[in-house]
Amino acid sequence: MAKTQIKLLIFLITVGLVAGTLGMGYWVYTNILLKESQVEQDIASMKATDRPRIDPGIRRFEAAVELIHQGKIDEGRDALYKLRQQFPDSKTYAEATRIIGEINMDQLYSANSSIGKKDYIVQPGDSLNRIADKQGTTVDSIIRSSGLMSFNLQPGDHLTIIPMDFHLGISVSKKQVMLFRKVGDKEYLFKTYDAKDVRLPSGMRLPVEMTISGKNSIYDNKPVLSTDPKYLEAEKWFSGKKNGSNTTISIRTPPVARALPVEEPAKTPAAKKSGHSAAAPPAMPAPAPSPTAETGIFLAREDIEELFALVRNGSKLSLVR
Repeated sequence: MAKTQIKLLIFLITVGLVAGTLGMGYWVYTNILLKESQVEQDIASMKATDRPRIDPGIRRFEAAVELIHQGKIDEGRDALYKLRQQFPDSKTYAEATRIIGEINMDQLYSANSSIGKKDYIVQPGDSLNRIADKQGTTVDSIIRSSGLMSFNLQPGDHLTIIPMDFHLGISVSKKQVMLFRKVGDKEYLFKTYDAKDVRLPSGMRLPVEMTISGKNSIYDNKPVLSTDPKYLEAEKWFSGKKNGSNTTISIRTPPVARALPVEEPAKTPAAKKSGHSAAAPPAMPAPAPSPTAETGIFLAREDIEELFALVRNGSKLSLVR
């Protein structure tokens, strides 16, 4: 009897230990192992999910703009230049580039800025064109920077001369015109312009180096000089020529389709007698010629006007893909 009770006790203890072990194992599984597995799954899910990327350029941009608002124009512009170099993928990149261009253009003609400017005293026999050629600038620039109200020069007059050491870079794929300025041994991006369209001549391979070889201004289908009163209203464009080749391309405003003249409908014999042409079938208007055949780099008129004053014959023109 005693042995039976001892065996029963041992059995019960063994069952209790097994049950306790199983219970402990289940608790560890549900409260520790299962939760750890769920955490790992959540982490993996978070990594797989596209989360919005933090744009480090935004704070730099805001800090640069704040400097500009405080009147620290040069410091703010330098900060924007650094932003472009360090964070080319920032959403603020395009706006930073635009602000840089506006600041540079304002300072170029500002009376408070003397960078690259010099005073020129008009000599006997001088003309605006002669001075512009001799000083490496443009007539438009002299007129604007000197505040001329008349084209008549007198010996002893003082003119403000800004050497136009600019060249153009065209990104065909981005449809973007980049204006670079050289000061001393350094060259930097001065301003960018968005092209309306870029159509290259057939067979032109990129990259290609060209030179500005002609500046044109036309009013009422007639060429006008910069000293002509109609010059300001004239349509302007300039052309580039490939070095050592006859390949050319123009930089101008977009072409406009013009309707061809419509001929009078031919009269029928009966109509000739009566003097009326109602019996003849109505003539259909001639289709407007398509402007798509024209090649060139097409910019807004205000951009062409601005560039016309900055670019001179002999300036470099580079086209890249």
